[in-house]
Amino acid sequence: MAIFDSFLTRREAFRLGRAAASGYFFLPLVSPRFVRAAAKTEPRATARFCLFFMLDGGQSHVDGWDLKEGPWTPANFDVRTLSSGIRWPMALYPKLAARLDKVSLIRSAAAWDAVHGRAQYYVQSGHPLNLALKKEIPPIGSVVAHELGARRRDSDSFPPYVAINVLQSQAGLLSSGFLPASNSPFHLNTSTDLTAFSPDPESKRDLDRRWKMLLEFDGPLRTSKSLAAKAYRDYHDHYQGATRLMSDPRAASIFAIAAEDKKRYGDTTTGDACILARNLIQADGGTRFIFLQQNGWDHHGQIYEEKNFYRHSWDLDNSLSALLDDLGSIRRPDGKTLLDETLLFCLGEFGRTPGPINGLKGRDHYPAAYTVLTAGGGTKAGKIIGKTDDLGAKVVSPEWQGRRPVYMEDIATTVYSALGIDWTKKVRETPSGRDFYYVEPLTATTTIANREIAELWS
Repeated sequence: MAIFDSFLTRREAFRLGRAAASGYFFLPLVSPRFVRAAAKTEPRATARFCLFFMLDGGQSHVDGWDLKEGPWTPANFDVRTLSSGIRWPMALYPKLAARLDKVSLIRSAAAWDAVHGRAQYYVQSGHPLNLALKKEIPPIGSVVAHELGARRRDSDSFPPYVAINVLQSQAGLLSSGFLPASNSPFHLNTSTDLTAFSPDPESKRDLDRRWKMLLEFDGPLRTSKSLAAKAYRDYHDHYQGATRLMSDPRAASIFAIAAEDKKRYGDTTTGDACILARNLIQADGGTRFIFLQQNGWDHHGQIYEEKNFYRHSWDLDNSLSALLDDLGSIRRPDGKTLLDETLLFCLGEFGRTPGPINGLKGRDHYPAAYTVLTAGGGTKAGKIIGKTDDLGAKVVSPEWQGRRPVYMEDIATTVYSALGIDWTKKVRETPSGRDFYYVEPLTATTTIANREIAELWS
């Protein structure tokens, strides 16, 4: 990156600096223009939805989906050799063990950063953090919402991008950046009362009356084409979207969590989040990208206490297994299952230090290797892609066309391809004046080719 920057003249550097400093004042006024594709691509378009399951804090790959046994491995992990030949901690993920034929594991993933905030930003956006452009870069979900906006139907009243339980992320939940505010994530917190999204008839009448009064009060600002009124138009889009959602008769069933489902998914906030994600996908009401977060995987100390790695693993095992079952069994009229239509990725922002645990009896941040679980969206299931060394410290066999570790750029490319989006696009007019690439060819340390993980389909 530094080599690339050195080619800027002083005048260009000052121009970019002025644009970066002043651009954020006008950030709400910018719409993407001069969008170009860098190369001819053929996106696969095998999925209609993407469900991104984020394990906040970084799951220990060496204690879980890329198990590496040693003197540190607790005896009660109940490690067994499965019929596929892989070693598996049955005490932690017994239900997923029975569903490995529905998923694939990428054991050759790596991250660019080992700091939570920066790495979590990287996962949401697919771009390494650049503080000068932090507020400008949109997350992957917003790019998907923007690209698929033209495909929205009159009946699509639900937000195109929904985030669930992004409560502890050090990066926070990224907004839509320079893209229109209508592409921002709509956040749901399953630990709160969600009945407000499906009000009773009396409350709905009050809402309609207040909405009508508000439109009469500031109507001219909402319809003005001036730049000065752009922020009002964005707020109008948000409010209008909220009223459409609350008026949709499907909302009551989507935001209701049945007692039977709650028990089957594990009776946790993560289980509830998975139920909501399933409901949104099944309703097919306009939501195309869901970013779902399970919090609490940052186990620097006492990792093997029941409340830590065990508890989080059990919660994930219950909720993810039930979700896979439902997505794989609910069919559309054309015979496709919801899992056929939905590309699912489940990963943390990095792995944890391999080998013996540290002095605090935990594991620290580790970006050089970790494991990603993926399923659905037209991909082939039951694959193990990549291999690490005996400790899980280094990727020794990538086993995909990139011939290197899989990075977040590759996952973003795969998401875009599966959803039918040309990942080589770039936007030339941005607040900072710097080109925005859907997938950045310049990473934090080097230049990489934008590649989809094609082996998931082969």
